[in-house]
Amino acid sequence: MFCFRLFFILLLCPLFAFSQGNEECLGCHSEIGFSVQHGLNVKNLYVDENQLKNSVHKDLECINCHKELENTDYPHKAPLSPVFCGECHTEEEKLHSESLHGRAIKRGDPLAPNCKDCHGSHFVLSSRDLKSPTSPLKIPFLCGKCHREGAPVQLQREIHQDRILENYTESIHGEGLLKKGLVVSASCTSCHTAHHILPHTDPKSSIARKNIAKTCAKCHAEIELVHQKIIKGELW
Repeated sequence: MFCFRLFFILLLCPLFAFSQGNEECLGCHSEIGFSVQHGLNVKNLYVDENQLKNSVHKDLECINCHKELENTDYPHKAPLSPVFCGECHTEEEKLHSESLHGRAIKRGDPLAPNCKDCHGSHFVLSSRDLKSPTSPLKIPFLCGKCHREGAPVQLQREIHQDRILENYTESIHGEGLLKKGLVVSASCTSCHTAHHILPHTDPKSSIARKNIAKTCAKCHAEIELVHQKIIKGELW
């Protein structure tokens, strides 16, 4: 009798009293074509369940990222606030906030890239996964979305070099990566870093004059020693 009464009480409880698992969210968001209209814009809200289950965040619940929905009923309010990845990825957030990209975001630049622009949102994969946009083989094309010739960033912002993607593909590093498939070849992030991208005039930059040898030495062992000897004329 007690068990029956307990079941009846739980049945009458509002939905938000139950644990908010991904199943509840996917009840709507896994429907192809699921969307919502904001003014004249239609926002696609479909989430591929298979992609979500194969992402690096597969063990997380939706509300771990969309925290404002915790203990709320559904259908929930819309639109939601942007997810703050830095709550978990604190070191990456700190580096990114100091970078050229992070500074541009603080200025309100609509072309500035945030986490999901590079990593995606619901289908985030490890950089070791060849399907990931941050895998070594895809890095030049990921960065090239903004830094290729004719892209809005290249046309509307002050970029001190031109034909960046073209020049890279013709370099020894580009040939090693793109023509020979050598994932150990240097890509954009190998020299500029992934999150702490700074101008060469910044002494903390990985491409600052005093740091260049150290950056190259990550792949080319003892190049800094050789470089110093060349400067001093010891190898001539």
